[in-house]
Amino acid sequence: MGLDFHFHIRREYFQAGIAISGLKILDNSQTQARIGYGYRKESSKYNVAFFGGPTFFYGVVGVPDTANTFRPEFYKGIGVYACGQATTKLAYDIGIGAELFAELSYKQRVIGIKLFLFFSGAYRGLKKNFNPHVRSENKK
Repeated sequence: MGLDFHFHIRREYFQAGIAISGLKILDNSQTQARIGYGYRKESSKYNVAFFGGPTFFYGVVGVPDTANTFRPEFYKGIGVYACGQATTKLAYDIGIGAELFAELSYKQRVIGIKLFLFFSGAYRGLKKNFNPHVRSENKK
């Protein structure tokens, strides 16, 4: 399970995200945080983006010992994360999409597809000009 936040500073695009994963569904044996830099192409109907950057992770695995019991072994490290995503917008600021991603580290290698919901705060409605001496920018 994961959550990503995409944002831009001027014309530079960034991604920040967290994810939990494990060997079973809803098993939280590894937690990861990632940041990325990317390229984005957007229109009113679609959105295509590519991001890449480091991922920081920590987790725990059960290691058998000589008494036939398992002891926890904690680990942490840095890996590489890359993704490409495509979004179809149902409205200007709401959409659905798919993402192909890969994460590589010394502890695990994951390649997969995520389905996601897209929400944007970019649309603010029609621009309102209150100055009567300035022509309206709204198209009629």
